[in-house]
Amino acid sequence: MRNFLLGVIVGALGTFWYTQRSGQLEINRRFSEMQERANAVLNESRRILEETRQELASAFEAGKTTVQQKAERLRRPPAEGSEGSQSAGTEPNQPNA
Repeated sequence: MRNFLLGVIVGALGTFWYTQRSGQLEINRRFSEMQERANAVLNESRRILEETRQELASAFEAGKTTVQQKAERLRRPPAEGSEGSQSAGTEPNQPNA
């Protein structure tokens, strides 16, 4: 009888320990999955941020070039600026031969 009661107690303790242990393992597994998802989201965010930075840098450079070209055109004397718009090197106010 004593061995029977000892077996029941040890069995109950073993079942309790196994239940607690398997629950902890499930929690650890879920935590690992959530951590992997969070890392994936962070990696995607980093990639998008880097692409955005590159696009902004190229847009900034394009805008800077445009502004420099416009400023250069404004610095030139008017006579010099009008020559650049003539076609095939003809002089203004000269008849074509």
